[in-house]
Amino acid sequence: MSILLMGVFAPPAAAAAGTCSESGNYEVCVTSGGEGNIDTLIPRKIKAKIDATAGSAQSGDYIRGAMYTWSTSGYGAEIADSLVKAAQQGVSVRLVVGTIDATLRTKFINAGIDLRICTNACMVNPDGSWRGAMHNKFFVIKKGDTKLVMQTSMNLSSWQAQHAQNMLIVRDDSALFAGYVNYWRRMYDQDWTWGGVRWDDDDKSPYGANGNSRAYFFPQYTKQPLVGVLAGVTACTTGNDRVWLEASLFDNSDHSRDVIAQLKRLRGIGCDVKVIVQEASGRNQLLSSGIPSSDISCDGWHHNKLTLIDAKYAGEWRKAVFVGSHNVTSNSNYRANDTMLRVIDGWVTNRYIDQFRAQWTNPRVCDAV
Repeated sequence: MSILLMGVFAPPAAAAAGTCSESGNYEVCVTSGGEGNIDTLIPRKIKAKIDATAGSAQSGDYIRGAMYTWSTSGYGAEIADSLVKAAQQGVSVRLVVGTIDATLRTKFINAGIDLRICTNACMVNPDGSWRGAMHNKFFVIKKGDTKLVMQTSMNLSSWQAQHAQNMLIVRDDSALFAGYVNYWRRMYDQDWTWGGVRWDDDDKSPYGANGNSRAYFFPQYTKQPLVGVLAGVTACTTGNDRVWLEASLFDNSDHSRDVIAQLKRLRGIGCDVKVIVQEASGRNQLLSSGIPSSDISCDGWHHNKLTLIDAKYAGEWRKAVFVGSHNVTSNSNYRANDTMLRVIDGWVTNRYIDQFRAQWTNPRVCDAV
């Protein structure tokens, strides 16, 4: 049961903005964002992990990355330099990107780094179209026996560094790590079949080693994992009633409407539903669908994609967070390459409770898009 009994209007914790904190096998980094406030905390953390791998490289060490937008600004050039150095030290480095600065592309190619550019989603849709986008933002690193999954909401640019972002690092969860690597391989090969094994939708949501972690890989053609997550919340009680979301996008697509229907159901059973959106169009979609304005905050300087649950979920009273790159749109669910990472852990969830409060109690003007 939650020990955090303060309401959402409590003052935000000081550690909620622009910090990284670590407990056990988890590390959480959050930034607060704001116009002109370029915070490179998250890419600097990524660079530090790469540098540590390059510093004492061993046979079999490797780095795999997937990044939607990669520019030279916002510490993107510095990360690229570290990856080149890692490759020079014998670390296997391979990358999948959506768009990348031409100078970085040349730098990677000259260093012998394998680079796949997916101008649309990496996989063809069942109807034969190449719609969607390679929208992922993650790195996986194997250094000796240590395995890191680094899932962020942040693209690599100074524009993104001005937005509130987050990164969740999971260390030494072999099953989760394998899921990410096997998804990355399929994106790189641009085929759901890798090593003779084809992934259907039932294969795209692998569990971690202890069941508390789980990854949801997109596109999924017949399932809506976020809708299923919300449907798994069956009860709320005082102190354990939070269902909080941060989203860049809500639209009028079927997926958005299905998520909103679950939010309305959760309000009906007494849950404390709160949604922070980035764009005015998303706020308007929520309002027109019957979500009251008291449950909505708008902040054009955030870019988080977060679902936070402190309620009865999947049959037990749990604290769980779902982070990643997945927007609340049909495009993200059915066409784009995206990831949603679940962790059930009280310490991790409390860090995101702090982060959410900071965003909720200090709203900024909506993005007008």
